[in-house]
Amino acid sequence: MQLSTIASPVQTPTPWPAAGGSTGGVRLLAAYDSLFREGDETTAFYEVLTGAVRAYKIFPDGRRQIVAFAFAGDIVGFCQGDTYRFDCDALTTTRVRVIHKKSLLHAMRERPELAEKLLDVARGEVETLQDLSLLLCRKTAIERIASFLLTMARKSANPLAERLALPMCRADIADYLGLTIETVSRNMTRLRTLRIIDLPDRGSFQVRSMERLRQLAECDGNTH
Repeated sequence: MQLSTIASPVQTPTPWPAAGGSTGGVRLLAAYDSLFREGDETTAFYEVLTGAVRAYKIFPDGRRQIVAFAFAGDIVGFCQGDTYRFDCDALTTTRVRVIHKKSLLHAMRERPELAEKLLDVARGEVETLQDLSLLLCRKTAIERIASFLLTMARKSANPLAERLALPMCRADIADYLGLTIETVSRNMTRLRTLRIIDLPDRGSFQVRSMERLRQLAECDGNTH
């Protein structure tokens, strides 16, 4: 029997406008290769071409908070100061386009559309952090997981595909949502029992009821 195709939770990236030398080529990262580390000088930011990366903060006591996942078409390393504020590494084999900070600032003065694109990136980062703050502060565990899976489904070109990729492990999801691994696993099983999602394997999921997933993610009444 032929295995069904897994729909990747990414969209085809919009080509970054040519900026007269602002790009520094393409980097290929294996899974868990570092893109940049907290405290490194902010010399560039990166457009994800294929694959996925995670940005996270390690606290002095060893705890980890993942602040973002990025997929094809996303920009990472933007909205930083003189140094990066987070660590960032690849979840899977990943290709990124390097965009040098200094040369792009020069190009922005000549190409207004570059500034517009960066404003879109900045607005997206603010919205993502606002959503994460709301999720961590107000939502229950199952609502957090429903919100996360809904976001992943919406990133796919086909949200109702038989299998949607989950390139991150349960520990990554837990550290993003502020939960334990056990709580993530238990509530994903609960969503499957409620026939809202299916879990073909640990690296993918299927949405069986998009409306019920949306209602749960948006705290729109109880889901039975």
